[in-house]
Amino acid sequence: MRPALSRQPLKEFLDRLVRDGVVTSAVGLVGTADEILREDSAGQAREGVPTHSSTRFDFASITKPFMATLALVLDAEGMLPLATAIGEVWPQAHPKLARKKLSDLLRHRSGLAPWRPLYHLCRSREEVLDLLLGGELLGTRADTYSDLDFILWGMTAVKATGQSLPSLIRSRVLDPLGLSSVEPTPGDQPDVAESRMNTTKETQLAARAGIAIETLPPPPVGFPQDGNCRFLTGLEGGIGRLTGNAGLFGRARDLWILGAEWLEPRKLLQPEGVAAALRGGRSFALGWWRRTLKGGGGRALSPSSFGHTGFAGGNLWIDPERRRVLVLLGHRIDPLADIHRWRRKFHSLNVR
Repeated sequence: MRPALSRQPLKEFLDRLVRDGVVTSAVGLVGTADEILREDSAGQAREGVPTHSSTRFDFASITKPFMATLALVLDAEGMLPLATAIGEVWPQAHPKLARKKLSDLLRHRSGLAPWRPLYHLCRSREEVLDLLLGGELLGTRADTYSDLDFILWGMTAVKATGQSLPSLIRSRVLDPLGLSSVEPTPGDQPDVAESRMNTTKETQLAARAGIAIETLPPPPVGFPQDGNCRFLTGLEGGIGRLTGNAGLFGRARDLWILGAEWLEPRKLLQPEGVAAALRGGRSFALGWWRRTLKGGGGRALSPSSFGHTGFAGGNLWIDPERRRVLVLLGHRIDPLADIHRWRRKFHSLNVR
């Protein structure tokens, strides 16, 4: 019989996250492919409303592993093979981008810039596409993390399948995994935690690119903190409630289920597909970060570990050697603070 694992260190860690002003609320979870070993919560989801294990948070960029899961499913179905050249779907793409494969977008190897304020540079979906495909944003070293890669992949999936991204993720990923509480841009629902973080970081990133923009306020409850996702999902007759880089909301347990499927494919993915997605060098697997010592992973995790963080505050890591799935969900407060050190501390406390 597995020895009982104490919840106390986890609870103390979460309480400190809130007490030190890192997040307004948080849920932590440690599990295997088969069971949750421990889970706890801290803080207030909204003023006067305690956080619970059922509280839903903005996944932000942890939406990307869901997109990678969708990509593996569409590849296995033959509906949208990962080896497809971008130019086959978008003939107007710049030649340097056109010859790249769809898998290059999901591994951050397209050469697209890491980020641009699309909500400042564009007024419509068509203008966004022209900017992404036209070559103006090319030239970045391959193996550079880019939100634009996943935004373009999401638009590509919609064009290739003729279905909306929310419909695709629901029918191909969320429903098969039983993730009924995961939802794109749910709006103000009672179980959704409030985000109090503005877009000061995006203002800083834009300034580095020579673009002056205004800082956006914190989002309404149930809307993405990410400025580009807010813009794209808000277009009239546009992209819907989800983009390839952000837009999903859900519980810590939902991320555990996704992580468990990648750790031990059973319900949806094929082992050979997962192995291929995780194969190769460089900084990124297909849809995932590889472990680094100074990033969100840290030395407590095994070298083969993979995971993803969300700028809103979330953290999901899978350690294949220790057979662990680690989830830390929360809504951070300061967009300029280093939250990675807290993530590494969470792993060092809970990986065993």
